[in-house]
Amino acid sequence: MIVLCLEQEVAASPYFVIHHQELSSAGGPTWVVSGILGDGWYEGEVAVEIGARQGVTFADEWFDRPALHAFFDRVGRDQICSALYQALASADRKGFFVSAAETTRTVPHCAAGTGHGLVGSGEPCWAAVA
Repeated sequence: MIVLCLEQEVAASPYFVIHHQELSSAGGPTWVVSGILGDGWYEGEVAVEIGARQGVTFADEWFDRPALHAFFDRVGRDQICSALYQALASADRKGFFVSAAETTRTVPHCAAGTGHGLVGSGEPCWAAVA
């Protein structure tokens, strides 16, 4: 989890939890980092591009626009995008990203034996106990 530093103080500190990262070479090398952005009242899926391309895509612009706009009322959109860029630009130096020589696709929070990004807590799956 990355706690985002904002220029303007807000009631709750926004955070970003990375669950997927991928190196894209289309149009120049760019890391595409996907995760959950939240502040305690809102959580939503976000993809951040860092590198040759730069951009932030909020999934809730299509799925839950009212909740996203309520979040932007508490934390400005430009402010949150700037904080994401700043945190992820410095994250590379902290070793959050894998190198290009390693695999370009990681899913650090996955359930053992699955090919998707579900969080595994060690308990048996519903199918195993049903």
